[in-house]
Amino acid sequence: MLNILESYFRNAAKYHPKPEDAGQTTYFSGVGANFIFESAKALFKLQPTSSLFSQHQNLLQSLGTSLQDLQDNLTVHPPPDYLFFASLLYVLWLLRLGSGAEIIKTDVGQSLILIVLQYRARVTQLRRDIEKGFYNALVYTFERDWPEFVKRAKEIGVFLPAPTVQLPIGPPLLEGSEIQEELRQPSGDVIVDARVDPLGERCLQEIISAHSLEMADDDATA
Repeated sequence: MLNILESYFRNAAKYHPKPEDAGQTTYFSGVGANFIFESAKALFKLQPTSSLFSQHQNLLQSLGTSLQDLQDNLTVHPPPDYLFFASLLYVLWLLRLGSGAEIIKTDVGQSLILIVLQYRARVTQLRRDIEKGFYNALVYTFERDWPEFVKRAKEIGVFLPAPTVQLPIGPPLLEGSEIQEELRQPSGDVIVDARVDPLGERCLQEIISAHSLEMADDDATA
């Protein structure tokens, strides 16, 4: 099972499906998502004493590295989100099946959760065509999965440290991006006026609000 899952994620990092492929291929349909569920179901109970536990850790570490590489090299628009949806669904199923699973308690497991959170904070406009194809014929959706993922991550102590998170970068990630100087902010600060999807907008507002509170605290102690 682990070898098949490793192969799946390795190919997912390079997979760029076409919208018309939705529901037509194993990767781009509910079949792929169900495979992720069955894999998580088979692997989440592995204990550190198992010979397969370290292999599972290596898989999660490789997955996190691949997802981090994608968000560090976002030079195309729209972004290559397939690996994000696949990673989210796998980690969410590990959390659903048991938030106390030993693999989630490891530094590797928690690091992967954080990388998934960071990707969503950075890519404010996800590929809706990929989302539609990935969730094809499934009863659950990204709109339901994401809030649950954030909630479960917080329950085990993994969340974005908002004051230190950078705002999403560059026009490739935003539509109608307009940078303006904010007169009441210290020199060099800017605000971003952009049309983003509702989930992305809420994420941006939380980050900006946290940043403002941090500045207010600094002024009060100055």
